[in-house]
Amino acid sequence: MSDHRPEGARLPGGWAHRPAVARIDDYLTGGCENYEADRALAHRLVQAAPWLPDMTAINRRHRPRVVTALARELGITQFIDLGCGLPTPWSRKHQRHEPAVTFEAARLVHAHARVVYVDNDPAVCAHARTELDTQDAPATAIVQADLRHLDELLASPALRHLDRGRPIAVLLHDLLPWVSDHEAEQAMTALRLLLPDSSALSVTHACVEPAREAMAGLVARYAEAALAYRPRTREEIRALLGDWSLLPPGLVPTAQWRPDPTAARRRPRPEYSFAYAAVATAPDAPAPPCRTGTATAQPPLTTAPARKARTRARTEPNTRQRALWCQSPDRVSCPVGVNRVGHSPGRTHP
Repeated sequence: MSDHRPEGARLPGGWAHRPAVARIDDYLTGGCENYEADRALAHRLVQAAPWLPDMTAINRRHRPRVVTALARELGITQFIDLGCGLPTPWSRKHQRHEPAVTFEAARLVHAHARVVYVDNDPAVCAHARTELDTQDAPATAIVQADLRHLDELLASPALRHLDRGRPIAVLLHDLLPWVSDHEAEQAMTALRLLLPDSSALSVTHACVEPAREAMAGLVARYAEAALAYRPRTREEIRALLGDWSLLPPGLVPTAQWRPDPTAARRRPRPEYSFAYAAVATAPDAPAPPCRTGTATAQPPLTTAPARKARTRARTEPNTRQRALWCQSPDRVSCPVGVNRVGHSPGRTHP
C-alpha cells in the first residue's frame, strides 16, 4: 500500500469531540469506530428519520455490488473510491469485510485490480493506512484530498498507481450531497472530461421526494452540527450525470440497482433507500458483451466530427488539470482523458 497525504497532515485538535459523517455512518451500521459526539448526533438524526440506519446500510451494501458489475461487465480493473469513509466490519467467517470494501470486491473478479482510496478526513485516512498495512495490500493507495480541490488530487503521486491509458471507475457514493450545487456540477464535469475513454462514474445520492419532511429534519440536524447536507431531486441528480449513458437499470432507488436475491434475508428494507443510484459510462465505451447468441459487429457510437468535437471540449477547458495529470515521470502517453477527484467519508466536511 502507498500513502499520500498533505505535508504535515495530522488529526485536528478536538477531532474526537466533533461529529464526523464517516463515524456516524459507522455507528448507524453497528461499527465501533465512533465517539460520543458521533453517537449523540446520530440519535438526533434517527429521531428525524427513523429509517436512516437502513438507508446507510443499503448504501454500504451497494458498493461491492456495483464494483462487481463494473469489473465483470466493463472489464474495469482500476478504481478510485472518493469519500471512501471507514471500512465495514471485518468478518472472520468470510475473512474479509462485510459488506466487502472496494478492493476486496474488485479482486474477486480481477486478481490484479488496483484501488485508490480518497478521503478528506485525516482520521479516516489514518485508519485506512493502518488497516491496509495490516492486510498487506500492495495494489492499493490512500490519498488525503478533497473533491473541491481537484488540482491537489491531480498532482498526487498516488496517480502513478494507475494506468492512465486504461479505463478507470470512480465511485462517488453518498459524496455529492455534502458539497454545494456548484461544486458538485464542477467536479462531475471535470471527471467526465478528464477520465480515460470507457471509464465509468458510480453515484449514489440522497433524494428529497419520498420523504421531504424527514429529509428537511436531517438537513436541520446536520446544520446544528455545522455539517451542510444537500439531498437533491431526481432531476437534479440526473443532471449531474451529464450526457453519459447509464447502465441498466438506469437511475433507480439504490436498493433496486441490481439487487442480490441471495442476500434478501440480510438486506435492509429496500423501501428505505431514500437515495438514487446510477452508473454512467463514457459515450464511446463499448457495450457489455452479449451473454447469448452470436456477437455481431457494432457501428461506431459517434461520427468522426463528433469525436473531434468531444476531444476539443475535453482538452480546451482543462489545460491546467491535464498538465498536472501528464507531469508524472512514469507517463508513457497522455490519453484523451484522465482523472482524479477526492473527498471525505462518503461525505465532505466543511
